[in-house]
Amino acid sequence: MWPFKAEAGVSKLRDELAENSRQLRTLKLDLDDLWDRFNRLSGKLAKRAAREDTVAATTDTGESQETSTSLLSPTFSRLSPSQKRIQMEIMARRRAPNGGS
Repeated sequence: MWPFKAEAGVSKLRDELAENSRQLRTLKLDLDDLWDRFNRLSGKLAKRAAREDTVAATTDTGESQETSTSLLSPTFSRLSPSQKRIQMEIMARRRAPNGGS
């Protein structure tokens, strides 16, 4: 009454459905991973922006540039006075328009 070939078509559809379900699960896991990485990166960027705003605010209040630089780099405080002067000159050149003089 029913042709036997119809069963083969149904099993093929079941296989395709299983394959698509597996691919969907994989894509969901990839999307979750991407979302986590995005959240971590956006958090890091927000912290960096807040830190830069804090440093800019302390610089605007009249603190010396050396103090604000030491907040940015903990190793800056370990430099000798001549090394600090050279580092400050380098940083001033970097802030200058068009990369220098």
